[in-house]
Amino acid sequence: MLLNSCSRLSILTLLVVPFLSQASNSASREKSAKPPLTLEVKKTVTDSATFLQSQLNTHMQNSAQWLDQLLVSEGSEKTRATAKGYVSLGFAPRARDLSDFDNQFKVSLDLPNLENKLSVIIDNDEAEEDRLPFQSSSGQDQDNHINAALNWYMLQKQRLNIEHRIGVSRSNLYAQSRLKYQQKIEKWRFTVSPSIEYYLEDGWGARVNTRLDRQIESDQTLNFAFNTRYVESEPTNRVSLGIFHSHTYNNDQAGVTGVWLKDSFSGERSYYASYRWRTRFFEHWLFFEAEPFVEFRERYDFDDEPGIALRLIAYYGV
Repeated sequence: MLLNSCSRLSILTLLVVPFLSQASNSASREKSAKPPLTLEVKKTVTDSATFLQSQLNTHMQNSAQWLDQLLVSEGSEKTRATAKGYVSLGFAPRARDLSDFDNQFKVSLDLPNLENKLSVIIDNDEAEEDRLPFQSSSGQDQDNHINAALNWYMLQKQRLNIEHRIGVSRSNLYAQSRLKYQQKIEKWRFTVSPSIEYYLEDGWGARVNTRLDRQIESDQTLNFAFNTRYVESEPTNRVSLGIFHSHTYNNDQAGVTGVWLKDSFSGERSYYASYRWRTRFFEHWLFFEAEPFVEFRERYDFDDEPGIALRLIAYYGV
C-alpha cells in the first residue's frame, strides 16, 4: 500500500511540476508573441494587485507607527515602526475531502521606540509553533481562530535568544517563555528551542523544538527536525519528526521534498510525504505554490490520501 501510494505521489509530481515549470518557461519565451489583449489583461491584473498590496502596506505601516507612539511619551523621529506579514489563499483537495480550503494571514508589528524589544503578532495560524521548519500547513486540522500575542525580546544575541509572550490562542489566554540556542560548525547548524507555557484553560505546558541543518551545496540544504510538546490537560505528549531537502533552483523558484510523521499516542498518528514547488508570480512580493502530497492517517487505518495543495501568497512590508 505504501509503495503504491508513493508511486502515485511520484507520478503526480512528475506530471504537475514539469508542467508548471514548462508553463513558466514558455511564458517567458512567448512573451513577445502574446496578443495585445493578453498583455492588457495582465497589466490590469498586476496593476490592481500592486495597488491593493500598496494600500495594505501603507495602512499596516501607519498602524504600527501609531501603536509605537502610543506606548511611549516621546518617540524617535529617526526610527519608524514597521509592519510585515502575508496573506495566503489556499485550496488543498484530497481523496477524502475535495473542498479543503486553507486561508491564512499574519501581521507582525515591530515597535522600535521600546528599544526594538517589543512586537505585536496577529494571525489565524494556531499550529505554527507545532510545525517542523519546512513543513507546510497542509494536513493539519486548524480552526482558523484569530490569535494575538505581545512579544518581549529579553535577550537577542548571535547564538542565544530569550523572549516572553502573552496572548490569546484558540480563545485561550496563555503566557510563554522561550529560549533559542543555535550553534554552527562548518556546514552543520544545530538549533534547540525549549519553552514553558501556561494556558488559562489547559494548565501548564512545555515544548522542545530541535533542528539540524546540513549545507549540501550552495543551493541545497538537508534538514532533520524533531518537536515534542506536553500540555497538562492532554493525556499524552505530541511528537513530530521529519526529514526535508530544500533546493533553490534560481532567484524565482525553489522546491522542498519532505517526509514526516506526527503522533499524539492516542489514535492520531499520521505519515506524510510531499513535494512543494514555489515560484515568483509576476511581482517580487507575490508567490504561487503547488504541493502534491500523500498522507496516511491512523483514524482511517492508514489508507492513502493523495491530494494537491495550491496556494497564492502575497507578502507586504518586504
